[in-house]
Amino acid sequence: MSDSEPKTILTIEFGATQIEAIDAWIERHEHPKPTREEAVCLLIIARLGAEEGHPSSPIPGFVTGRDIV
Repeated sequence: MSDSEPKTILTIEFGATQIEAIDAWIERHEHPKPTREEAVCLLIIARLGAEEGHPSSPIPGFVTGRDIV
């Protein structure tokens, strides 16, 4: 996500197990380590294939605007 893109703020509730998993994911990274907020964004972007250069969705049968040429 570029800094020039419009942003939407989401409030998400996580249980202790999910927070522990996010914190463990953060600990596996080199410095500078991402914040929890950055980690969640990075995990979502990676899972959705929303990084630049990923033209299609990883969800079978799910079509996004990136898939339409």
